Amino acid sequence: MRTGILWRLNVSIISFIAGTTQASAGSLTYSHQSTALPNATGPAITLQSITGTNDGTNLTFTLTFANPTVEGPSSGNDDAVYGFINLDTDKNANTGVPGPFLDANNFESGFGQYSPAGQGIDAYINLSSEGDPLHGAPGLVDLVNTNGLNPITTLPVSYVNGGGNTPSSLTFSIALSVLSANQIPLRDTGDFSVIVGNVNGATDFLPSSAVPEPASLGLLLVGVLLSVVGSRRIIAIVHPKHRSAIESSVLNVGGTRPAESQPRSA
Repeated sequence: MRTGILWRLNVSIISFIAGTTQASAGSLTYSHQSTALPNATGPAITLQSITGTNDGTNLTFTLTFANPTVEGPSSGNDDAVYGFINLDTDKNANTGVPGPFLDANNFESGFGQYSPAGQGIDAYINLSSEGDPLHGAPGLVDLVNTNGLNPITTLPVSYVNGGGNTPSSLTFSIALSVLSANQIPLRDTGDFSVIVGNVNGATDFLPSSAVPEPASLGLLLVGVLLSVVGSRRIIAIVHPKHRSAIESSVLNVGGTRPAESQPRSA
């Protein structure tokens, strides 16, 4: 019981401070504060985050950017977003194909190498395909099944420029019926990665080494340190019937009681 109370406090503190990788039953977000490829050839397209949300009907992706404006490749401008979103829909590294395979075989040339090694890619969205004459109109991107490596549908994509505190963004949705019709199994949101860049190659990707894992040792240590160093404040706001349990837990972790709880010497 005592350990459980302290653990819940640590989890709350960690969740509040970290803010870089968040997950719920139908949503997963990866984010970072700076580009993962600072030395890439410009113009730089720099990610802030990618969020995938499964609402039971659609799997929707939203990418946010540090760039004030973003467009599709059909614009021919420097803020055009090229790249790929790789989907490990069943969260199984033993199915699908690895990113380096897609890179080496010119399906994601120069981009696929940045996909995490533990992802088995079951499908991907080709952001670079926006403006493909075969689509018949701009504003569409290909969804590709890696079982056969052929596009199975096109998806409308929207680009929104930033303003004030709102970052520029890119959004599209995949109907879950499209995935099931093509025997692409989906668990929750699945897992995914994104690599973006310009016409010359990749300039950023997520998840990157800048993103702590939710259960990383670093975040755990932050929670423990805050529970020890800030124990006086934490205990002060906890209901009196729980204070003795938390004090004992802090003593077990930090080795000393809060100052006001230490017995006076005779």
